[in-house]
Amino acid sequence: MALTKDSLKAEFGKNYAKHYEVELFKKHGFKRRKCPKCGRAFWSISKELCGDSSCEPYSFFKKGKRADYIDVWKKFDGYFKKNGHASVPRYPTICRWRDDLHFTIASIVDFMRLEGGKVVFEHPNTSLVVPQMCLRFNDLPNVGVTGRHFSCFMMAGQHSFNYPKAKGSYWKERCLELNFGYLTEVLGIKPEKLTYLEDIWAMPDLSSFGPCVETFADGIELVNSVFMQFTKKGESYKELDMKVIDVGWGFERLVWYASGTPTAYDCCFGPVRDELLKLSDIEYDDELFRRLAPLSGEIDLEQHSNVDAVMRGLAQKVGVGRDELQEKIAPLQALYAVMDHSRALAFTIADGGLPSNVGGGYNLRVILRRALAFMQEHKLNFSLADAVKMHCTYLQPLFPELLKNYEDVARVIEVEEKHYRAAVERSRRIVVDAVKGKKKLDENALFTLYESHGITPELIGEVAKAENAKINLPSDFYKKLTEKHTYAEKGDEGKSGGGYDVKGLKPTKLLCYEKSNPLKAQAKILKVYKDAVVLEQTPFYPEGGGQESDTGKLVANGKQYAVLNVQKFEGVAVHKLDDVKGLKKGMKVECIVDEARRMALTRHHTATHVVGGAARRVLGNHVWQAGAHKGERYATLDITHYEKITPEQLAEIERAANEIVMRGGRVEKKFEERGEAEKKHGFTLYQGGGSPGKSVRVVNIEGVDTQACAGTHVDDVREIGVIKIMGEERIQDGVSRLRYAAGPAALDYLSQRDELLQKASEKLHVTPEQLPKTVDRFFNEWKERGKQVESLSTQMVEQEIERLKHEKGEVVRAVVDAEPSILAKAASEIASVKKAAVLVNKQLNVACAVKKGSGYEAEKLLKELTAKYGGKGGGKGNLAMGKLDRMPEFNA
Repeated sequence: MALTKDSLKAEFGKNYAKHYEVELFKKHGFKRRKCPKCGRAFWSISKELCGDSSCEPYSFFKKGKRADYIDVWKKFDGYFKKNGHASVPRYPTICRWRDDLHFTIASIVDFMRLEGGKVVFEHPNTSLVVPQMCLRFNDLPNVGVTGRHFSCFMMAGQHSFNYPKAKGSYWKERCLELNFGYLTEVLGIKPEKLTYLEDIWAMPDLSSFGPCVETFADGIELVNSVFMQFTKKGESYKELDMKVIDVGWGFERLVWYASGTPTAYDCCFGPVRDELLKLSDIEYDDELFRRLAPLSGEIDLEQHSNVDAVMRGLAQKVGVGRDELQEKIAPLQALYAVMDHSRALAFTIADGGLPSNVGGGYNLRVILRRALAFMQEHKLNFSLADAVKMHCTYLQPLFPELLKNYEDVARVIEVEEKHYRAAVERSRRIVVDAVKGKKKLDENALFTLYESHGITPELIGEVAKAENAKINLPSDFYKKLTEKHTYAEKGDEGKSGGGYDVKGLKPTKLLCYEKSNPLKAQAKILKVYKDAVVLEQTPFYPEGGGQESDTGKLVANGKQYAVLNVQKFEGVAVHKLDDVKGLKKGMKVECIVDEARRMALTRHHTATHVVGGAARRVLGNHVWQAGAHKGERYATLDITHYEKITPEQLAEIERAANEIVMRGGRVEKKFEERGEAEKKHGFTLYQGGGSPGKSVRVVNIEGVDTQACAGTHVDDVREIGVIKIMGEERIQDGVSRLRYAAGPAALDYLSQRDELLQKASEKLHVTPEQLPKTVDRFFNEWKERGKQVESLSTQMVEQEIERLKHEKGEVVRAVVDAEPSILAKAASEIASVKKAAVLVNKQLNVACAVKKGSGYEAEKLLKELTAKYGGKGGGKGNLAMGKLDRMPEFNA
C-alpha cells in the first residue's frame, strides 16, 4: 500500500494512544471522542462537539475592555520565558534566506534553510518563542469580511529543536502541558471548554511528517501543535534523528478571544481602529455586529460562488434586510481590509519589499491597489500613508524598526498611489464599456484588466453601481491572482554537470580562498573530457556569484593550453580548454591565472559592494540587490527602487561610492557558521540569495556593506582606485540597473569619453568647455529653422490641395510632399469637394478618403493600390491609411 498523508492519518488514528494521548489528558480527565457532525477524533473533558467553527458557532463574545495587542504579547512572551524559552526578535517578512519563497509564511520558516534541496534547521536557541509577522494572500477576499482573516498576521511561534539530543529540548508531553498552562492560567480558559483535535502534518514528499494537535475553545482554533517526528523510507517510514516541535499560535485569535469583540479587527489594531473609524465617519452598529459575530465562523467567500446568497442568509439570521445589511457592513468591511493591508505594507516595505509587477512585489501591489480602491469607493477620509504611520506608531514598543523606516515606506506608497490614480483615470472608459456589456467580462478579462491597466474588481464594482449594472465578480479572483507570486520560481536546479559527468569526483580545492591566494600553482589532473579537465586543486576562480571566471593557461610537457573559462558543478571545477591533446589523468600541470583580468574582476566585485552601499545611503534602506554581473571591462548591479533614478541621484551615488574608496577601509573576508553570521549581521547577508551551506563566507566592508559572498575581493577599498558610473536603465518594474567601471577600466572609459568630446569640439571649432553652450545654440537654431520649414511646407501643401480640388474627374489620385499626419487631413478635405481622393507621399505613406454617399469605399481603394503596388494598411468608414512597397504609376 502506497504511503500517503491519508493512509498515515488513518494509521495514527488507530494507534492514537501512541501518537496523541498524553499524561495531561489523563490527569485532567480528557477523553477521546468522535464529533457527531464532522466525524473527526478529538479529546475533551465533557464537550460532545469537536469545537471547530464548522461544528459549533463562536461563543466567546463579551462586552468589556478590549485586550491590548502588545500587552497580550508581553504576557505570552513572559510565560514562555519563565518556562525555559528564549525570546528572539521577529525575522523579516521578506524571506531573504530562502530562494524558493518571496514571503515568510509561517514562524517555522524563520529557521528553515535549504541544503542540497533538503530542509535543515538553523536556530539561535534550542527552545524559543518569536513574534513572527507572516504574509499570506490566499484569503484576500475574506480579509475585512469574515472577522478573522488577515493577509498580514503574527504567528506567535513556539519551537523546540533537536529532541532528544539537545539540552533544553522537549517533546509532546511537555509541549501540550505548556500550552494548557498558557490557555488556562494566562488566558483564563476553563479546561472544560478546551478540545484537542487529532490531525497530521506532512511535507508534500513526506520527507518530514508527524502528528499534530489543534486546540479549540468556544468554536475558535487558538493553536496548532505540530510534531515533526518521521520521514519516509521506501514504502515505510522511520523516526527522524532530529525531531522538531512547531507550534503556531494564531496570535490575532488569542487577542480576539481575550477581548470578545465582534471581530478580530476591532481589537488587533489597537487605537488605529478607533482613529480610522472616526476619520471615516462610518456608523458602527454595535448591536448588529454582536448579532452577526457568532455567525462569522460560517463565512468563507472562497467556498461560496454566490456571495449574494451568503449575504441574504446572514441578513435573515440577524433579522435585517439584505440591502440594509450590505449598506451597514460594506464600508466597515472595506475599512477593516484597509487596516490589514496598510499594516502589511508597513512591515513588508520596511523589510525591503517593493510593490511592482513581478515576483513577490506583484502581491504587494495587489493589496496596495485593493486598499486604494476601497478607500476611493467608500470615500474614506484619510491617506494610506496616514494609516501606515498609525500602525508604525502603535507598534513601536514591539517593532521599533517600523517607525524608523516610515519615511521610506511613505515615499514608496506616494509613488504607487500616483501610478494607481493615473491608471484609474486612463482606464475608466474601459471599465464603463466592460460593465455595460460591450466586452465580455469573464475571469480572463478581469485578469487582463488588472494586469494590463491596474483595474481592480473594486473599481469595476464601483463603476457598475454608478451605471446601475449587475456584475458578479468571482470571489476567488485575488487568490488566483496572488497564488503564483508567493513562491519564487525555481531555476534549472536539476541540471548538473553542464554536460560534464562529475559523479564520483571530489570537490575541487579552490586556492583563491587561501590566505596566499596564489595566481600560479601545480595541480594533478583528475579527469579529462573532450574539451576540458578537472584538477585536484586550482588557483582559477570558477564563474559564480555574478563574477566571470578567471582565464589563463595550463602548462604541461612544455605545451601551453589556454583556459577559456572555469565552471563549477556540484563543487567540482571544470576547466574548459582550447585543446586537450596530450593531457592525461594523473598528469601534473602548472596553472597560471591571467593576473590583469583577475585584478579587473576583483576590483569590479568589491566595487559592486561599495556601489550597493552607496545606493542605500542615497536612495534609502529599501534598496536591495536584485542581480549583479562582474566582467573585465565593466560591472552591473541591479537594485530595487520604486521609481527611475534621476541623473542627480546617480551622480550622488557615484560621489558617495568614491568617498568610500578614498577614505579606505579593510575588506574583511572570512568563513563563519551560518547561524552566527545571521545573528551577527542580519539578513542583509543574503543580497545575492540564500546560502546553500552550513558555513558562509562573509565579506564585510565596515559601515558600508556586509554580504555572504564567494567572489574575489581586494584587501582594502583604496585598491579599487576610482569608480565611474557609466549609466542606468530601468530593466523591469521596481528594478534599476547601474553600469560602472572601476580602476584602470574606469580610466579607459573616461579616456574614451574625453576623446569623443575632443572630436566633437574640433568639429564645432570650440573648446570642450564651450561645447554645451554651442550645442544648445545649434539645437535652438535647428528648431527655429524646422518651424520655418514646417510653416512653408504647410503653405505649399495647402496650395496643392486647392489645385487638386479643381482637377477633372470624381477621384483625385496624386503624390504630395506632406507628412503622414497631414496626408489624411488633405485627402479628407479633397474628398469633401470631389467624390474620393487617393494621396501618396514620397515615403510611400498612403491615405484614401471618400465622400459620404459617393458610392466609393476608402478601404476598397486602398486594397486596389496594395494589390498592385504591394504594402498593407486598413481603415473603416470614409478613411483608410497604409504604406505601399512601390510608388504608384500616377506619379508620372
